[in-house]
Amino acid sequence: MNFYARVLASLRKQGHLANTDSVLVVAGGSTDRDVMVETGIKDATISNVDYHGGARNYDPYHWKRLDGEQLELPDESFDWVVVHAGLHHFAIPARGVCEMLRVARKGILCIEARDSMLMKFAVKVGITSDYELEPVFLSDGTGGGYRNGPIPNYVYRWTEREFEKTVCSFAPAHRHKFFYDYGFSVPLQRYSMLSNPLRRLAGRTIALLAGIAVAIVPRQGNQFAFGVVKNETRQPWLTESLEFDKAYLSKKYDKRRRASQKAD
Repeated sequence: MNFYARVLASLRKQGHLANTDSVLVVAGGSTDRDVMVETGIKDATISNVDYHGGARNYDPYHWKRLDGEQLELPDESFDWVVVHAGLHHFAIPARGVCEMLRVARKGILCIEARDSMLMKFAVKVGITSDYELEPVFLSDGTGGGYRNGPIPNYVYRWTEREFEKTVCSFAPAHRHKFFYDYGFSVPLQRYSMLSNPLRRLAGRTIALLAGIAVAIVPRQGNQFAFGVVKNETRQPWLTESLEFDKAYLSKKYDKRRRASQKAD
């Protein structure tokens, strides 16, 4: 079971995701379809700005043309919204996360790269890059980059704190349950495409050594699952109708003290 499928299976085991839940995949493709089938998801819609890799058959699921940065869908129209290795193709990845939150009833799951020390080192020594060149090269310059276009996209990598700040800024009325998971995958395809045989060998060797390091320090891996179960509890300063609770804040603050300070 690959990392993506394992994370979905873990959400099901914890009771957050039911196999009957409606799931929207943004920036999706045939990999998403295969993983949804593997993990027993019954109701999924795979979406993207265009057919990914030319694949058009997403049976037993639906396919829908949607822009992940501006989802033309009502609020809370799916139970879960998922993205796998797609946010870094967005012009504003945080906007994609906010759109996912808006459309989701229960929660969202994102799988991207983590902005770890090991990844920063890999970029610095040339093992990997801050820009994703391979998909555009494989498409002969026709797509696979920035917003699925021909310009290679910047690889936006996330941290736990950055994700939490994004969620709390967009949905401040509630407290949420955040969850994380970590993995590592040796990017053999990337190194096999290098024209220099010494660089191919060096890349594979360093990547395998990195895999050993990640086994000791999992958060340094190149696979990072981050997500949130929405609206676990209402903020205590709001009423059930999500209005300002004057009584709560009157216990915490005294307006008269502010008035006296101004007078002084």
